Amino acid sequence: MWFVDLNGLVVKSRTDLMDHNLPYAQDFRPLGFVEAIDAIKPHVLIGATGAPGTFTRAVVGHMSRINVRPVIFALSNPTSRAECTAEQAYAWSGGRAIFASGSPFAPVTHEGKTLRPAQGNNAYVFPGIGLGAVACRARTLPDELFFTAARTLAGLVRQSDLDQGSLYPPLGEIRKISLAIATSVAKQAYEMKLARRKRPGNVRRSVQALMYRP
Repeated sequence: MWFVDLNGLVVKSRTDLMDHNLPYAQDFRPLGFVEAIDAIKPHVLIGATGAPGTFTRAVVGHMSRINVRPVIFALSNPTSRAECTAEQAYAWSGGRAIFASGSPFAPVTHEGKTLRPAQGNNAYVFPGIGLGAVACRARTLPDELFFTAARTLAGLVRQSDLDQGSLYPPLGEIRKISLAIATSVAKQAYEMKLARRKRPGNVRRSVQALMYRP
C-alpha cells in the first residue's frame, strides 16, 4: 500500500511527516498524486480523505490507462464528501471503472448501459457477523472471523455484478448475504473453539432459525 496526502506521495525523504506517517513512508522519490499513479501503477485507489473532488478527471483517466478495469473506491462520507461521484468515475473511465463509495449512489446509465455503484462499508458484513456470533454464542470476535466474513462476501459476487461495474452483490439481497456470512462466521468460531453453544448438526439451519422475519 502506498499513501498520498495533501503534499503528495508519502516517502521517507519528506521532512514534513508526522510520527504516525513514518511507518507507511516508502523509499521512493517525491511525487504528486497523478505522477505517483503513473510511476507506481496501482490497481486500486482508496479515498478516505473527506475532501470532495480529490479523484479528478486526470486521476481517473490515468488509472484507466494502466488498468483495463480500474478500481475506484471513493469512501468518504457523506456522499457530498466523496472523492468523486459514481457518474464521474464511469464517465471518465469510459464505463470501465469498478466503483464503490461509502454512501450510496444511484445507478448510472453510461452509453446506454446501466452501471450499479456499490456501497463499500460495513453494511454488508456486520449483520452477518453479529448473527453468526449470537448463533454460536461466541466468546470473542477475533480478526479471523472478520476475514471469514470478507471472503464469504467476495464469494457471493457474480460476473453479472462485475459487468455492472460493482464489486458487491445487490444490497437488496442482504438477507441471503447475511445468512451466508453468519453461517461461515459461526462455523469458523466452532473450529476455533470460541463458541459457548454446542455445535448443531446443521449450522446453516440453526442460524436461519434465528433470523427475524418482519
